[in-house]
Amino acid sequence: MDVIIVLVIIGLLAAAGWLLYKEFFPNNTPVLKMQVMEKTETGEEAVNWDKLRAVNPEVVGWLKINGTNIDTPIVQTTDNDKYLYTSFDGGSDERGVPFLDAAYEWNPRSRNSVIYGHSTMRSRVHVMFDDLLFYHNDANFVSQYHTIEYDRPPELGGDGTWEIVSIIVEEAEYDYRQLNFSDEESFVNYYANLKAQSIVQTDATVEAGDEILTLSTCIFNVGLNDGRLAVIAKRVK
Repeated sequence: MDVIIVLVIIGLLAAAGWLLYKEFFPNNTPVLKMQVMEKTETGEEAVNWDKLRAVNPEVVGWLKINGTNIDTPIVQTTDNDKYLYTSFDGGSDERGVPFLDAAYEWNPRSRNSVIYGHSTMRSRVHVMFDDLLFYHNDANFVSQYHTIEYDRPPELGGDGTWEIVSIIVEEAEYDYRQLNFSDEESFVNYYANLKAQSIVQTDATVEAGDEILTLSTCIFNVGLNDGRLAVIAKRVK
């Protein structure tokens, strides 16, 4: 009888551990960071890109937003379906991995890096872009956490700090994901329109020559058929 009780307890602990892992560690990022992050001479953390590529050669960047749990590698492949339900190490995972639009070009680089990720899954499992929803109609949160860290290997653009310009809540087919532009005037006008549509006002504006980062995720219960929330930022450093 004692053996049965012990086995039951072990089983319950294992189940609880798995649920906690699914809830709080999307993509098992804490373990991955221990493997690939190194300290610089100034004491800051930096990605060892060779180590990260050894785990997954399709990695193209690392995204982090202070004040949130968003702290994740970014991948890119030839289609926009693979990483919807694939883990960073290649296994099957309903949480997926945030990924750069397959149409993004590197040489020369596209003007807009559009990154997609899950939020608010029906299974209630925590996923990496859940915390983007903090930006929905919360001016105080936007004001406090208005910068994004999106770092890339040196040959792909290097480390970067990005300042939020606009936060859009629209139907999935709304035009906020354009990657390239025919000229600077059309580029500036495009983002002036998106800034005018922002649900929260910010100080940043897009100017000629800027580089754009767009984080896109699903949003529900806002009166839309197939809602999307997009956090749009420009590179400032």
